[in-house]
Amino acid sequence: MTTTQLAEAIRNSIEVEHAAERFYRLLAESTDDMESKKFLVDIAAQEAEHAARVEALGIQLNAGELPRYAAAVGAESVETSPDWAFVDGIGLEDALALALQNEEHAALFYSALADGTEGALSEFFFRLAKDEEHHIDAVRARIARLAK
Repeated sequence: MTTTQLAEAIRNSIEVEHAAERFYRLLAESTDDMESKKFLVDIAAQEAEHAARVEALGIQLNAGELPRYAAAVGAESVETSPDWAFVDGIGLEDALALALQNEEHAALFYSALADGTEGALSEFFFRLAKDEEHHIDAVRARIARLAK
């Protein structure tokens, strides 16, 4: 992978995390269920934290500035579901199912990037996949609590 491709892959990952943050905040705004709202706001905050960590690690790995914009069209939809972004009155169960689907998609995205790269870059994307797997576990735990 060239230095330019590396920088673009990192910038795309940052955009994935920022888009997920925006998505979860929009979902939180669209629900009247306070438990849903709190859970979605918490996930949005974690996504913002991921974006900051990805950017810091990316600058370190790339040894400098990153591209200003994502290179891949559609990078913003890796961890979001655009059709649901403006659904009003979404309930907790639907919001959690949607969150689970999005987190699984993001974990697969980052795992594929880890598999397609080597060395520090592979480890970088592997860590991102693990972050998303932690979200998957949290969402599944929340779903299990609701089922009881």
